[in-house]
Amino acid sequence: MQELTINDHGFCFHCNADLNGDWVWDIGFKKYGTEEEADKFAASFGAIKGFGRFGREIYVKGYDESYNKLPPYFKCPDCGEKCYEQN
Repeated sequence: MQELTINDHGFCFHCNADLNGDWVWDIGFKKYGTEEEADKFAASFGAIKGFGRFGREIYVKGYDESYNKLPPYFKCPDCGEKCYEQN
């Protein structure tokens, strides 16, 4: 089973899609335009410049036909297959 980390979200076992998104700090810099604001933005996600990425995987919470909760899992945004279950 694959585990999520803040820097490496891994790949899809079905289609080999890269599940790493953009660096959190870079998104903050693009959005706010200053390093100080990018630092604040990244800190709100527990990240800093060069450490911490968004993941591309999709978090899914499901229910069975009797509306009982099913274990959550992550699915690939490219092929739609289950990547791995949440620990």
